[in-house]
Amino acid sequence: ITFSGTLNGTTAQGQNLGLTAGTGNVTFTGAVGGGTALGDVTINSAQNVLASSTFVAKSLTQSAGTGTTTFNGITTTGAADAVGGAVSLTTAGAISVSGGTITTSGGTASAAGQNAGDVTLTSSGSTVSLGAVTATGSAGTGAAGGTGGVVSVSSSGNTTLTGATIDTSGGTGTTQGAGGNVTFNNNVVLSGNETITTGATAGNITFSGTLNGTTAQGQNLGLTAGTGN
Repeated sequence: ITFSGTLNGTTAQGQNLGLTAGTGNVTFTGAVGGGTALGDVTINSAQNVLASSTFVAKSLTQSAGTGTTTFNGITTTGAADAVGGAVSLTTAGAISVSGGTITTSGGTASAAGQNAGDVTLTSSGSTVSLGAVTATGSAGTGAAGGTGGVVSVSSSGNTTLTGATIDTSGGTGTTQGAGGNVTFNNNVVLSGNETITTGATAGNITFSGTLNGTTAQGQNLGLTAGTGN
């Protein structure tokens, strides 16, 4: 399944897209949702998935794959007074979302802040390469802020953090929303200087495997877990 040009909806986040490629590939050559964001995008099966440009939708789910999955930035920010959309990518091959930022923040709120969408990356047979993630709750207007999204990464090989910022802070407001947990369920390698923050409120940061740099004493790591662990 190949989209050689741009791909847009007609109303913002109003049109859903379901794709089933079996053992074939799914390719997005041009920007997706750059003019009008798509609704829920679901990739039910594919070998390789490649999005060469930006990707904007209400949510994005890849439920199965056998090859590599590559995105150069994903945005599922919520509409006004709406939660951010989830991003979930599952494949047996490698996952790379290091060419751009994953943004799942809650939408601008007229009252209570909106929650961010969760980010789940699962490679059952290979590696994950991850750049920046912004999964922040939106600020409340005369009300509590929204909660940050949960970031969970699992791979059979290493997860490489390419030197960026992962931010799951809760939104400000009459009370600040809780930060989202950030969990790496595998070994992690830093290829650049990395910052991870769950904000001033609760939100745990967990490395379940080993954690290494790529050059001796060459990569810095800054962690802010607020009242979390």
